[in-house]
Amino acid sequence: MMKHFHLGTITLSIGLLLSACGGGGGGSMNGMMETGDTPSDPQPPPSEMQTAEMQTAFSGTQTRNVSDLTYASATQVATQSLNASQQPSTPIFGSVVQAFTSPRLSDVTGIETTFNGSRFTLQINRQDGSSTTLDTDHDDVLDVEEISPSENQVTNRNAAEGYVYRLNESPLTLTAAGVSVEWASTDFTDYLSGGYWVHVDINAQHAEIGAFIDGPEFERTIQVPVTGTATYTGRAGGVYVSRYGTDFPGVPSGTLEQGEYTGRARLTADFESSRISGRIDNIGLYHVSTMEPDGTIDYYPSLQNTDYEGILGAAPINQTGTFEGQGVTLTHPQVQITSSGSWAGRFSISDNAAGNPRAVAGTHRASFTTAGDSTGIFVGAFYGATERFE
Repeated sequence: MMKHFHLGTITLSIGLLLSACGGGGGGSMNGMMETGDTPSDPQPPPSEMQTAEMQTAFSGTQTRNVSDLTYASATQVATQSLNASQQPSTPIFGSVVQAFTSPRLSDVTGIETTFNGSRFTLQINRQDGSSTTLDTDHDDVLDVEEISPSENQVTNRNAAEGYVYRLNESPLTLTAAGVSVEWASTDFTDYLSGGYWVHVDINAQHAEIGAFIDGPEFERTIQVPVTGTATYTGRAGGVYVSRYGTDFPGVPSGTLEQGEYTGRARLTADFESSRISGRIDNIGLYHVSTMEPDGTIDYYPSLQNTDYEGILGAAPINQTGTFEGQGVTLTHPQVQITSSGSWAGRFSISDNAAGNPRAVAGTHRASFTTAGDSTGIFVGAFYGATERFE
């Protein structure tokens, strides 16, 4: 259910800036795409494009063009964001949140969301008492997609996906989020929201990149089963930023790349041993922007299949229904990758017919290096269910 934040629709220069702000696939992943895609021209600003309209929170017409962001500033912020991999947060429960933060920014302590059908808000709270809020009633909204129950790949619920962002001019900061929300047919407030956000202080070259899952069904403790197993299938997605090393002939070393990824999530819980593990496969990339050291910029909007997989190593299930693991491994048959990271999640408070939690949701993040000195970070969220419930 994760939405892929189409940076190109804001302007390519924002997309390049947000190369500071990704999490995702693997060491310079675009170089290992299986199918060719020619670079596209930068997309026009939203005022020149058709934006989907719907009678829920993700409707809006206000737009801005911030094409004055320079190559130099984008490069500096991207570099600072890669440095953020040195300061990852530990998973935060209530909702499930993980983030990368530049060393001079205050750590994220949690997020809060609200949804009533006509309005969605996302508030990001920090250790120093500051917070940032995105609000579909007041901020720019674009690239809206309405999903019917039959189109929802995880449940039989209505859903909406969209993007909300705000550009402040003084100080020059950008906050943006790709968000998906699904809800019960009879009650908007019975919802699950998930996605990721990016917060960038452009002049100070600070970046914060995070992913979240939040909703009433995942906010309370549960009584975890003590026997049996359950398999959860669903979706995962997020954003990444990487810097090419020497792994890929024909791509200049030092090239920056940012993009978005989507994949299939499959998790297995063994309640008798109190362990859960999983895998994210069928990973595809799109809305990929590359920025070479000489200033050459390319943009690849189409979905491209890859051979990357993410392994979510076995994690202990706590008695409260939460779990947290440190074993996140990124693999590719042709690239030697070293990665480290964490994943975390929690079980639904509602059970299926077998008496097991009917759904699981959480976040994952990791940093990686390759034998050819490519580096990167990725962050995203996952959501799976044992059955397609309403």
